[in-house]
Amino acid sequence: MKYLKQFVVGSSWLVVVQSLYMAAYRRPNKNWSYEKYSLIAPVWFGLWNVISLVIAGHFGLTMRMRFLVVSIMSYIGILAIAKGFKAYNFTQEQWNEYYSYMFIKYIITWNIIVYYIEKNFN
Repeated sequence: MKYLKQFVVGSSWLVVVQSLYMAAYRRPNKNWSYEKYSLIAPVWFGLWNVISLVIAGHFGLTMRMRFLVVSIMSYIGILAIAKGFKAYNFTQEQWNEYYSYMFIKYIITWNIIVYYIEKNFN
């Protein structure tokens, strides 16, 4: 049951809304559809939240450390997917901006949004 709770928290509206907004209105030169993304994004965050709980349990991480670790791991994962599947037609400068934006987004998403949802609804 604890894994289901983690999945629900990770896939909640508060967690994915900024990703869906940016995907719909702020990502030009994309090679994917918003419809597919809107189905995949909640699953992505939900699964990573479950994975973070498993990692934290295995290594005895605190909640803060858990979310710091998952923010870095999921950030690397999304960059690998974006580059590997050629998700965008970006120049090198645009890729660099994307890297920076995604890093900030993932740090905020995991270490502020998900952290406080977990902390207050635990």
